[in-house]
Amino acid sequence: MRKFTILILFTVICCGPSEDEIQLIIDEAIEDTSETTTTTTVPLTTTTTSSTTTTTVANSPTTTTSSTTTTTVANSPTTTTSSTTTTTVANSPTTTTSSTTTTTVVLSLDYPQLIISEVSTSIPEYNRDDWNHWIDENGDCQNTRHEVLIEESFESVTYTNDTNCSVSTGKWFGNYTGQYYYNASEIEIDHFIPLKNAHQSGGYNWSSTKKEEFANYRLDPDSLIAVSSSANRSKGAKSPDEWKPTNNEYWCEYAYDWIRIKDYWNLTATQAEWDALVSMIESCPEGFAYADAQQEPVVELPNPTTTTSSTTTSSTTTVASSQPDNPGDTKNCGDFANYSEAKSWFDIYFPYYGDVANLDGDNDGVPCESLSGAP
Repeated sequence: MRKFTILILFTVICCGPSEDEIQLIIDEAIEDTSETTTTTTVPLTTTTTSSTTTTTVANSPTTTTSSTTTTTVANSPTTTTSSTTTTTVANSPTTTTSSTTTTTVVLSLDYPQLIISEVSTSIPEYNRDDWNHWIDENGDCQNTRHEVLIEESFESVTYTNDTNCSVSTGKWFGNYTGQYYYNASEIEIDHFIPLKNAHQSGGYNWSSTKKEEFANYRLDPDSLIAVSSSANRSKGAKSPDEWKPTNNEYWCEYAYDWIRIKDYWNLTATQAEWDALVSMIESCPEGFAYADAQQEPVVELPNPTTTTSSTTTSSTTTVASSQPDNPGDTKNCGDFANYSEAKSWFDIYFPYYGDVANLDGDNDGVPCESLSGAP
């Protein structure tokens, strides 16, 4: 057909066309370039294809026919395919016909998509004291820290004295390091979403009551977890783009838990934070889904059968002969050069006598938080 059209054009140009002949040529060219529209679902890549055919006839109108197919896939680039055919006649008006078809395909992800919002410089400054934590919610003398220690221990705990208020020993698995710990002085309770991060992600606008609820929330077992003191200090208030557990086998669950807890509390994430989470999810074992990371809600447990730390039992390595003398209230935070020095002193006596020097005012296991180096 194209050879035929060219032959006719050559004849027309050489011999001169009549009006009827010109119209016949135009009609044939338009029929030869009929419009087509195709919708295609494509993989998550960007592809653009275009083609153009132009036919010129003297003293005839210009007709352009184009078709465009656009396929949009949620959370992916756009693929556009277009073709254009133009028939041009000198000294004549131009006619253009085009059509566009857009198809959207939604890809289903098995985890929530957090709202992306960068940290604003206009929000109030974070103050840890605004987030009242380690409360004794049920009035049994055990604050949130010790309730979590009891709940997460793999064996019956022991207490520092016969009041059963402060945990001394047990068996805890630190997910951040992939190791077991047996002395409560080695363990800190981590706010999985750090309080400062929650503040910056929208929590700054919460009431005091809601901040307290978040800081002591135990219905989701992953909101507060027992980890090694060193890992908790290393993490601090950092988000996943700034810090990840050294135990990379925990990355998948860590990312899913972070997303779930933030989604539950309607907290936002920065773009860098979200990108890090998605990257960590790529480490998930085959078949491990978002729902698999969520533990069963905590049910209030009765106090287990326990012994005090001064008695040797099968579940503790603490014996009476190794117990140091009670130093009494002989130290203040000002007596230590830095947090590390205060924590070392605190850890010696806490398993036996608790916070005997009142260095840990909020009972979170972190003494002298005002000293340099404190988490």
